[in-house]
Amino acid sequence: MQSVLRPFLASLLAASAALAETGAVLLPDGFDGAYAPDGAVCEGLSVITIAEGVMVGAEFAISVTDLIEDPVNPRKVEATLLNSGGGAEWTDSAVLELSEDGTRLTFDYPDGSQVVWLRCA
Repeated sequence: MQSVLRPFLASLLAASAALAETGAVLLPDGFDGAYAPDGAVCEGLSVITIAEGVMVGAEFAISVTDLIEDPVNPRKVEATLLNSGGGAEWTDSAVLELSEDGTRLTFDYPDGSQVVWLRCA
C-alpha cells in the first residue's frame, strides 16, 4: 500500500508546490487550518489543509489567485481558484465563508453547488 501511495503523494506535493509558486493570495485570518468534509472523520485522505492561500487535499490542490473581501463580513470572500487534480488544471470561483465560531468553511459555487468543510480539532 505504501509503495502505491508514494508516487501519488510525490506528484501531489509537486502540484501544490507549483501552485504555491503562482503567488497565491492569502485568505483572511482564521481560514488556515485542517478541515474534513461535513460528516467525514478528520484523518487520512479526507483531510484538506489550508495555508498561505493554498488548499491541499489527497487528490487536488487549489490556489487562491484573486480575492474580493466582503466589506460587511470579514469571514466571507469571493475567490478565484486555480485547481489542479487528476492531471488537469482549471480555474473557477467560489464564495468562501467561515462560520462565526471558525469551525465550518463553506464553498458556494456559481452553479449553485455547495461544499461544506468542518475544522479538525
